[in-house]
Amino acid sequence: MASEVMKLTAQIVISHASMTELTPKELVDEIKDIYSVLASLDAGVVAEAAAALEKGKEVVKKPPIPLEQIVTEKYVVCLECGRKMRTLKTHLRKTHQLLPKEYFRRYALDPKKYPLVCKEYSEQRRKLAKEKGLGAKGARRKRAK
Repeated sequence: MASEVMKLTAQIVISHASMTELTPKELVDEIKDIYSVLASLDAGVVAEAAAALEKGKEVVKKPPIPLEQIVTEKYVVCLECGRKMRTLKTHLRKTHQLLPKEYFRRYALDPKKYPLVCKEYSEQRRKLAKEKGLGAKGARRKRAK
């Protein structure tokens, strides 16, 4: 069925591009958008989303991978695109124009259970902060004297 979605996407984009001038970036964005809509139509997601929007509810997306695999020792998986990275906050903002709050709401995730930073990186930052004396009571006053 995926190949049929790709064929339909190509037909729609070719039809639209023949009538409208598009920059390469606009063309790529259009291909992605049309493909995702057609693929979700295939799965019946769009009908549910439209019904939820009419009622004023926010649509909660189903994560593409099991939740246990989102945060690991070495990386965190972006649920929007599937990339594995050490930190997600900047990636979400720059690539997907999402704030962390929106990302957590979109996938109904608990920020405490599913952080945007991998465990290894978090531990490195914690050690660095301790070495610098950050977080210790009165550390600023002691350094200032």
